[in-house]
Amino acid sequence: MKMYDLIPQNGRKSFYGKAKVEVLDDGKEILYSYNTPIVERANDGTLKRLYFAEPSMTTCTHVKSFCGLDKKGFMKLA
Repeated sequence: MKMYDLIPQNGRKSFYGKAKVEVLDDGKEILYSYNTPIVERANDGTLKRLYFAEPSMTTCTHVKSFCGLDKKGFMKLA
């Protein structure tokens, strides 16, 4: 397992350590926003929602940079 800082895709320089991605030994990736698991991406690109409360605007920005989903798309994930 390893962890790296998520790189913004919206022109920002950094998320300043508030968004991290954990890469599991089996290749799955988990996005953490403010140390909370938010979404998992499997090797085949399948996404699984791990956070079921209303996400903040900042967390939505993290999700967008991680997997390209906006808030509406994230909320539809199972």
